[in-house]
Amino acid sequence: MGSERAGERPFRATINDVAREAAVSPATVSRVLTGTKAVSADLERRVRAAVERLGYRPNPAAQGLLRGATHTIGMVVPDLGNPYFAEVLKGVTTAAEAADFRTLVSDTGENPDAECAAALELARWTDGVVLCSPRMPDADLAALADRAPRLVCVNRLGRGRTVPAVVVDFEAGVAAVCRHLRGLGHHRVVYLRGPSRAWSERARQRALRAAAGPGFEVAQVPCGSGDLDGYRAADAALATGATAVVAFSDHVALGVLARLDELGVGVPGEVSLTGFDDTSLSRLVSPRLTTVRVSKQDLGRRAWELLGAPAPDVITIAPELVVRASTAPPR
Repeated sequence: MGSERAGERPFRATINDVAREAAVSPATVSRVLTGTKAVSADLERRVRAAVERLGYRPNPAAQGLLRGATHTIGMVVPDLGNPYFAEVLKGVTTAAEAADFRTLVSDTGENPDAECAAALELARWTDGVVLCSPRMPDADLAALADRAPRLVCVNRLGRGRTVPAVVVDFEAGVAAVCRHLRGLGHHRVVYLRGPSRAWSERARQRALRAAAGPGFEVAQVPCGSGDLDGYRAADAALATGATAVVAFSDHVALGVLARLDELGVGVPGEVSLTGFDDTSLSRLVSPRLTTVRVSKQDLGRRAWELLGAPAPDVITIAPELVVRASTAPPR
């Protein structure tokens, strides 16, 4: 039965093939392989012998549905090309693997309209879903939580906080950057804005409003979250006359740094530059980047822990300002 002739597709045994080989019903085969109901020792021996002879491999998804657990979790991210999200994913997968869970990932390409559909599809096949920095409106998040109850958010709080979440204190991080620049003597800075629908961007804006005042002016330039966004926004940032650039992320700051280098603008001699996240590249470029350290993998690990929480909970991670060579007193 396991042989194949040239040009034919390889034989793949099905549960019905196993049932015929063992002279039992397909339901009995399923009971033996999933362990959902006890069967006699003779039936189990016949089924397992048939499985071995035919080389049958059960469908993990089908078995998971029968058991009510798949030992798989899902994760939805805005952009896997962004090192930040890749690091959070690594934290989730490392913790999940330690518990013998697999991880399925969906990249929505920074499209908020795709997030709900991706999360619902993953929820069908997994034991829980982690939403990383979702951009969807609060109403959509609340509706999704009703349809996918085993849901955890990273860097997003919905109204009413009905979804467990692990979040960075972005307000505290940006406030620390502003205090640092003001302490160096900068009186006019420019902020390169992140995605308008990002929850973390709204938190940053609150910190900037609180920091702005007499002696410390904050201009703003639309930007985004990627290195090309930073590269393209650098000229507009310089045009504001600011002596320091506050980037939405390290990714953005690295793009700014590349453009300033092309223009012959010295950092920090002519303009200071800060990032956010403390990605590995921030420590490798010249000058090394002043930024705000966030443990991305810890975010992922804590999100995994919240998947099993009995009630909605919120974990807040405190960031840390890391001062390096990209900031200095203005000339």
